[in-house]
Amino acid sequence: MSFTSKKELIAKTKERYLGAKRQEKSILLDELVANTEMHRKYLVSLLSPKKDLSYISPINRKRRQQYGSDVVLYLKKIWKIFDYPCGQRLKPMLMEYVRVLEKCGELIVPISVKKKFMTISSSTIDRRLKKTREDEKRKVFSTTKPGGMLKSQIPIKTSSWDEKRIGFGELDTVAHCGDSASGEFISSLTYTDILTQWTESEATMGKAQERIMTALDRIKKRIPFDMLGIDPDNGGEFINWQLYKYCMTRNIEFTRGRPYKKNDNAHIEQKNWTHIRKLAGYKRLNTEKQLKILNDLYRNEWRLYKNFFQANKKLVEKKRVGTRIVKKYDTPKTPYQRVLESKEVLEEKREELRKVYEMLNPAELKRSIDKKISRL
Repeated sequence: MSFTSKKELIAKTKERYLGAKRQEKSILLDELVANTEMHRKYLVSLLSPKKDLSYISPINRKRRQQYGSDVVLYLKKIWKIFDYPCGQRLKPMLMEYVRVLEKCGELIVPISVKKKFMTISSSTIDRRLKKTREDEKRKVFSTTKPGGMLKSQIPIKTSSWDEKRIGFGELDTVAHCGDSASGEFISSLTYTDILTQWTESEATMGKAQERIMTALDRIKKRIPFDMLGIDPDNGGEFINWQLYKYCMTRNIEFTRGRPYKKNDNAHIEQKNWTHIRKLAGYKRLNTEKQLKILNDLYRNEWRLYKNFFQANKKLVEKKRVGTRIVKKYDTPKTPYQRVLESKEVLEEKREELRKVYEMLNPAELKRSIDKKISRL
């Protein structure tokens, strides 16, 4: 019921209330309380003969802000250090981020703010950071052309890998060609594991088959588990005899997505933006110096920053409810955390990763990344 309707109801009831007996007044009050949901004592004051209802206005009490400027100040600092994650990804990792930054001497968060961090919701984080969030929407220039070799021998994968097994991932290249695909330019080869979302990248000058295989071999050595399967698109840099033999001799399962169906490789398509475009942008990169800088980032700070500190969420359930598609996601975790949870990873490798994690300073990694990006 609107305030105007309540006011009209009280005015009509007041005429009867003033001429009623004590017992009748009690019944009228009960009805008003039920209909207007106002406090009984307040209604008694409004029904007084001395009260003029024409001067009544709604009471607008502003809700007290629980998470004030003190919380937002530290929230912004953490948010920027960890590459502007959304509230759903930031909330589960917030206290761990605070612990790591305090251990490295980058940030000292007051106890009062820490208590509020423990109760703040992901939606509140998004609301409080709304004014400072930048929305960048750019058009991706694609240079991938479908290959025509070996397609009959390489099976098409239309469903997801078995996500309970580590080592099965998707593969793709991103062209740093700017506005023109002519000439020679740098391309970034990226591999992402489906189960853990562990992602590695390597830059090559051009997309020659031998260079792609060399880059894949370097990626294979950096991932903390065995590479058991790859699933690229239909580009000529992947659909060739050299890569096919490379996979067969190393017992790597080799499948491909359907032509022009990017959803078949949804995991790697997402990483093309979060791990490549957000780092290197859309400008043309075609010099050996730029290639060296980019690989320096991929092999050092960037892989550590993304795999150890950037949480991601995974789809666990998808169903149709009426006309809507309802999706449920798991609790966001970093690839490092997901690797530690996998029983297929050797304990020696997990212990090695723990030691690396304890030595890392995410704020220093971010500063180093920014310096190298400026050189690009």
